[in-house]
Amino acid sequence: MTMQHIAIIGSRGALGSDLMKVLRDGWQVTGFDLPDLDVTRLDQVRLQLETARPDVVINTAAYNLVREAESNRDAAFAVNETGAANVATVAANLGAVCVHYGTDYVFDGERNHPYAETHATRPLNVYGASKLAGEKRVLAAAPRNLVMRTTGLYGETPTLTKGMNFVQIVWQMARGKQEISLSARETCSPTWTLELARQTRVLLEAGASGLFHAVQEGACSWREFAQAILDISGNNVVVKPKPAGDDAGLARPRYTALANARLHALGLNRMSHWRTALEKFLNSEGGRRLRERTIG
Repeated sequence: MTMQHIAIIGSRGALGSDLMKVLRDGWQVTGFDLPDLDVTRLDQVRLQLETARPDVVINTAAYNLVREAESNRDAAFAVNETGAANVATVAANLGAVCVHYGTDYVFDGERNHPYAETHATRPLNVYGASKLAGEKRVLAAAPRNLVMRTTGLYGETPTLTKGMNFVQIVWQMARGKQEISLSARETCSPTWTLELARQTRVLLEAGASGLFHAVQEGACSWREFAQAILDISGNNVVVKPKPAGDDAGLARPRYTALANARLHALGLNRMSHWRTALEKFLNSEGGRRLRERTIG
């Protein structure tokens, strides 16, 4: 794909900050974030993008508070559907490609094997429904648009809405403890934002379009992921399975591991195994800086 200028919406967030690093090599990159660009405000989206006139618009903005979305349906759909449509519409009017990120929560979790792009969607909660609506709007806006479903993001920059990513939460939970407990019921494919940013670049360079899954290879429960975080960090805390009753009432699918089927079919997959990615992150300068900021 011939491109010179990339606009990244949500540039100060977990994924956006890594996209800024990865894509600056070779292209002009402009970052946008709140309060200067609110995706729910079509006038703001139009003003900023028409001024920048990018060749590619990457939208990482999302309402990702899963539990809170159940009682804040309008807010979730405002960002995840209307906001996504606003960005895709303005990008299409400018002749720019729109890149958007989806979620594993579009699936009901009833399978015991990773979901491919061709599997039927059936979200169980408001968050998943709003994200599914958003990806449909993006794909319908222009044929060259790109949607990448991912899950369990972590990296050096915590998410702005949640304050901490899962790695930080585990480190804090383990402080002064001999054991902690986390869900062994939910299985996914936790993904390092830096590898996802690099995979995004691969797809842009290939001129790919349509729907892709882009997660670390393999799958694990949140308990297994937490134990790996502590083991690799040199922490002896044991992570035990949370009692099944403690998960009651959560509007979350049980199994949402994703398969990078289209990436493999096109020879474009650059995503490593989840444990390999986690080891690289925790042993990187960014991982060490995050740990120092979290627990000193």
